[in-house]
Amino acid sequence: MDTSKKTIAELMTRTVCEVKTDFSAAQILELMQRMAVSSVLVVEDRLTLGIITERDIVRNLHRKGGLRALGCADLMQAPVVTVEQTGNAMDVYHMMDGRRIRHIAVTDAEGLLVGIVSEGDFLRDFGIEHYMRFKDVGGAMSTGVGLLPVSATVGAAVALMDERRQSCVFAVDAEGRPLGVLTERDVVRLCQQHDDPQGLTLGETMKSPVRTTPREALLHDVVKSMDAAHIRRMAVVDERGAVCGVLTHHEIVGGLEGEYVTYLKDMIRTQERVLISRQVALNEKQLLENILRSAVGTAVVATDLECRIVHCNPAVAALPKLRHFGAPGEDLREILARMGWADSGAVLTPDTLRNGRMHSAALAWNEGEDRLRVELQVSLLIDDMNQPQGYLLLAR
Repeated sequence: MDTSKKTIAELMTRTVCEVKTDFSAAQILELMQRMAVSSVLVVEDRLTLGIITERDIVRNLHRKGGLRALGCADLMQAPVVTVEQTGNAMDVYHMMDGRRIRHIAVTDAEGLLVGIVSEGDFLRDFGIEHYMRFKDVGGAMSTGVGLLPVSATVGAAVALMDERRQSCVFAVDAEGRPLGVLTERDVVRLCQQHDDPQGLTLGETMKSPVRTTPREALLHDVVKSMDAAHIRRMAVVDERGAVCGVLTHHEIVGGLEGEYVTYLKDMIRTQERVLISRQVALNEKQLLENILRSAVGTAVVATDLECRIVHCNPAVAALPKLRHFGAPGEDLREILARMGWADSGAVLTPDTLRNGRMHSAALAWNEGEDRLRVELQVSLLIDDMNQPQGYLLLAR
């Protein structure tokens, strides 16, 4: 059974590392180090109040007074993004990718915590055919890798990791060849061992030797070797042996974004096959209405090239909080601007969304005493000649 047909309950990790709101930074560091986990959830009475990840430790290392002076509330991200365990796995991955997060708490129908899902859970679920589509490491790696000399400090490495939003920094020689690596997990370990590790050098703290792979290597071979070695990243080197990229779980799992597009297209093709089998003669407008109606659980809005709303599916009317989108003839850009997406007009253009590109955004706004949130994705509607005809908005 492929990932696109699974619920998130089939992928999630049910054993969750939990802390309470009165935990200190020192207690949290000790737990993460002892359990070798990349995140902990802040939970009271099975209600998830926050999440603390390795990246949060990295981001807060420079805080005045030192990391150890902080408490749980200082470190945690809140509110936590959660999904219900019955949610479709592909929809959950798309939410993670759109919000650039690596962990999501999973709840039951009452909102009580039952598990957590991470990029690693998706990675373990992939079949070998997924990696064959990329062919080589160069097609999946990130080139935004942080490189520093061994004399650089941990403080400088942490600043670079935070700036590049990378989970590691490589120490390299004058020719760019890798000598060692410092990861987010290493930062957690150093913070647990030292009151302030920022003045230490990479030469004193890095792990060595570094596992490397040429960018021409087959991706599925490299993924299998990473899994066998229980490592989450590998330096990618060029023909001179210099670091030219990094391959982590994040880059590997990133291929699912293309899978999400395929998932939506499959839904449309399935609907089309049903219509053809019934020999129903539909014009383009009727076909679009049937496609929109098939997107159960997601509010779907279609516009013309002038961004005027022409169609919406029943989910829009079923969700009062999204009633803004159910007004044919309204300018979608004006609605999004009122909701807080000020530059939506710059995004909703054929050039911005050409060649299958999509744009995601998370909006929050006040309506009376209610605080409303919605996840949005926009893409271009094209005809069979690949010419733009309008825009498609998905809202959850």
